[in-house]
Amino acid sequence: MNKILLSMVLVHLCTHSYAQNEKFDSLKIAILNAREDTQKVNLINEYADDLNWSYPDTSVKYSMQGLELSRRLDYKQGEWACLKDLGFAFPNMGNYTSSLDYLYQSLDLANNLKDTNDILWSYVGLAICYRELGDFSKAENSVEKARSLLNPNDGSWWHAGWDELVSGIFEQDNKLDAALFYANRAYPERKKHGYFLFQLGNIHSKLGHDVLALQFYKEAIPLESEANAPKDVIDIYNGIASLYWKERQPDSAIYYSKLALGRQLGITFPIGTFRASGLLAEIYESQKKTDSALKYLKLNISLKDSLFNQQKIRQAQNFEFNQQIRQQDLISRQKENQNRLRMLALASALLIVLVAGFSLWRNNRHKQKANILLQQEKGKVESTLAELKSTQAQLIQQEKMASLGELTAGIAHEIQNPLNFVNNFSEVNTELVDELKKELTTNNQKQAIDIANNIRDNEEKINFHGKRADAIVKGMLQHSRTSSGQKELTDINALCEEYVRLAYHGLRAKDKSFNAQFETDFDSYLPKISVVPQDIGRVILNLINNAFYAVSEKQKLLADSYKPLVSVSTKKLGDEVCLQVKDNGGGIPQNVVGKIFQPFFTTKPTGQGTGLGLSLSYDIIKSHGGDIGVETKEGEGTAFLITLPA
Repeated sequence: MNKILLSMVLVHLCTHSYAQNEKFDSLKIAILNAREDTQKVNLINEYADDLNWSYPDTSVKYSMQGLELSRRLDYKQGEWACLKDLGFAFPNMGNYTSSLDYLYQSLDLANNLKDTNDILWSYVGLAICYRELGDFSKAENSVEKARSLLNPNDGSWWHAGWDELVSGIFEQDNKLDAALFYANRAYPERKKHGYFLFQLGNIHSKLGHDVLALQFYKEAIPLESEANAPKDVIDIYNGIASLYWKERQPDSAIYYSKLALGRQLGITFPIGTFRASGLLAEIYESQKKTDSALKYLKLNISLKDSLFNQQKIRQAQNFEFNQQIRQQDLISRQKENQNRLRMLALASALLIVLVAGFSLWRNNRHKQKANILLQQEKGKVESTLAELKSTQAQLIQQEKMASLGELTAGIAHEIQNPLNFVNNFSEVNTELVDELKKELTTNNQKQAIDIANNIRDNEEKINFHGKRADAIVKGMLQHSRTSSGQKELTDINALCEEYVRLAYHGLRAKDKSFNAQFETDFDSYLPKISVVPQDIGRVILNLINNAFYAVSEKQKLLADSYKPLVSVSTKKLGDEVCLQVKDNGGGIPQNVVGKIFQPFFTTKPTGQGTGLGLSLSYDIIKSHGGDIGVETKEGEGTAFLITLPA
């Protein structure tokens, strides 16, 4: 066995050895500059492999590119590596069905290539996926198949990695004695690896050895931080938080749970957020802090629905069923081929001793039997397929109804506040009108005028909150509207130039005292790209309006000592067009950066924003196959970066 490649497998599996940011940047530049050949596929594989455990969504994006290029080049080894990386990345995003699909594809390809190392790595991926899915018998089976490919004469270090993986499966299956046995066997070789220490902490925590568990957790944190493994650090923080909560130390439990949520920003690890938000909701509920408990419970429920809903579980089960059918079909075809060879050999032998008629009659009889069996099997498969389609239709309908209920609840919650104000002030006005009639009857003019002024003030508040509710409804209608525009080749520079001036003069029309400097830096070699110009224009206008609003608010605080500046720039990087909108306003607080693309979330005062603009912009950019991100520093400014495929 190639020990160098096997070492890479074990290090990747058990230590999650992540590359530093400098390596990420250099690899990305190398990929952009590489020609469309096998070398570019290898660079993509290396980059995606490094990102599997820290930024799995980016890993999936590049692995898909590498897979498409490998198949165009008929580069089988590169195709296998891309399939394997997709299989390792998707479990970290909670998508186990896609993971199983790509891992089984990689296993089939590795078997065709007769590459032992590739077969071993595919089984490792299946073991991890089945472990996270909770199918521990299949996880153990995959580990044993991988272990069988190891050379028994290899040193203890090689086998310690497999003991660690088996221990992790038994720990999640709550077979704690077996988990501790394999962990202790691996400890001499793995004691300096953070993820192993975290796993050992989990075992001791479940066994009630709280002091020992906390010791292993805290030893693991600096090791995983140094290895640049944010997903593992989040898992460790969640483990410490659960331990403190079990010991009824809520302050410490809250502290580490919020550390886990903070580390979640910038990476895609919904499972870590799900665990942290669930524990925070439970703690705050026990402390009777209803608002905080409800906040984290909503986050936990939304993640639970996306990660563990019945449709996903059924999809994984259906995939397993389809995989079994496919394997049975392969075996059936192999048997059919063997039977055909036997029939040919038999026919040849019979031609020597029997007449041609007898031979033809015998062959025809065998064919009739085979056709009857095939018809029976076909009927069974068609019946199964019909049942699966019926189940799928029911699941789709359930998902639609769940989505509709969630949307309705969100709208009702947002509209309820302004409607409460309208109802309350209307009731107050009714009482004030009765008082006004009474004062007019007694000819108390001064008191009547005061009451009339109060009624007018209340009417202004009713009007304000009525318009607020109207803005929320209009925003939701705009957010839910499906674009009917057609994509066309569009000059992004011209679009930006048009909307930056439109936004500036619109703000000046509302506030004559506002004045700000705006700069543009457009790439003159930027190609026209295929987009829906009206939709992209809405995104640009929304970002520029937000930038002008931010500098306007800061100018009100600092007056002449502050020079407001908004800049818009474009640039082509590889096969992407980048657009940046930057301001030197007040910035966005770090504790809310992760929420700015959520519907109804806004940092503006009540009545000045519905919280739907950035959510709508996010959906539009994603529908164009692009991405949108934010960089901000509180007190110094904010920059939004949009990337679109060229």
